[in-house]
Amino acid sequence: MAIHEPAGLADSSRLTANLAAVGLLLALVAGVLAWQQPWVSSDGPSATSTIPPDARARLARQLRDLSEARSRASFVAAAGDSDAARRVAGDIWDARRTLDVQDVEFTYEGGGEAPDRADGSTSAQVEVTWRGGSSMVRFRLMPAADGFELLSTAKYGQDQLPVWLAGRVDVERTTGATVITIDGGDDDIEAIDLARRAAQSVHGLVPSAQGRLIVVLPSASATTAAVLGRPLSGVAQIAAVSTALGGSEGTPAVVLNPRLFGSMDDRAQRVVMTHEATHVLTRIVRKNIELWVAEGFADYVALHDDKAPLSVSAGQILRKVKTDGAPTRLPSATDFDESTHGLSTVYEAAWMIFRMLGEQHGDSAVRGFYADVLGGRSVESAARNRFGTSIARITADWRRYLTKSASTVS
Repeated sequence: MAIHEPAGLADSSRLTANLAAVGLLLALVAGVLAWQQPWVSSDGPSATSTIPPDARARLARQLRDLSEARSRASFVAAAGDSDAARRVAGDIWDARRTLDVQDVEFTYEGGGEAPDRADGSTSAQVEVTWRGGSSMVRFRLMPAADGFELLSTAKYGQDQLPVWLAGRVDVERTTGATVITIDGGDDDIEAIDLARRAAQSVHGLVPSAQGRLIVVLPSASATTAAVLGRPLSGVAQIAAVSTALGGSEGTPAVVLNPRLFGSMDDRAQRVVMTHEATHVLTRIVRKNIELWVAEGFADYVALHDDKAPLSVSAGQILRKVKTDGAPTRLPSATDFDESTHGLSTVYEAAWMIFRMLGEQHGDSAVRGFYADVLGGRSVESAARNRFGTSIARITADWRRYLTKSASTVS
């Protein structure tokens, strides 16, 4: 009697044999790949690179070499041999030269002793000092045969990332203003024209304003946040901000947030730029004065020749007054907190104080009041000196002014 093997069992035997063959082939391929490592770039460190036990000493020595470099070639060489390291170091050196950054020193502070990313890279904290500034910076590094490759720089903690460490830098100058772009900036923002017009407006209305207007235009909001020393969420409501680059003793400048600033119409961009330019050119960036004075006066300058109706320039505060009545007090520092909902309403309220004072007393008295406060006088003393009245009286007049103005807005 013929014996027939069940069909399912025969198929199973052939499948087992085929799987064994495939398994052997995969093992051979894996072995070849492990030997050849085709994913490793021939001109850069591999993801499997290990960090040497003397990482701290190597990093300190490499940073010293970067500090002591006196030419572009030697600086680039000290940053590493990979294309990425050469590109990053070249951008840093060029930015230093473009912005005339002098006496740069890099000092190792910690980190770099263990990988903290899947690609095998590590990060180290580096104190960066230069003539007129200092900051703690995070260096992203890849271990290599004879040291580390510099992959990128980033802000550390709440310290500002120096503009010259933030990317490729270009500078354009015009009458009264300089625009610094990072990684190309934003072609849709006419920053140089806006800066020129803002500088002219501030110098025209405030004869005591000094110096050139410096504007920084990054290509991305993340870079804006880094240059300001803030998290990305910390610039969510900010179109532009005035600051001292590199710390309290640094250069006063306006830093733009390209995402938000770029979404504004032409009028709004002009107003915001002139507002921030007022802070920079009157040197208020390094002062600590009442915020309603600082912000109200900046808008007084920015909106001085604006033709928009009150429904546009003060629509939010006036609608709030129609609904809830006039505020009982002048805006406080807490009201200007950037996380506060309805921040625009607070700025409009401060501007309306100065609009009223300008109508009552004229530009000269308003400028004098601002100068007095900027020079250290209390707002009460400055008000009596320039307006012949008290802050309590100004507050009462402002509340009536808001109520009357609100009655004209639909």
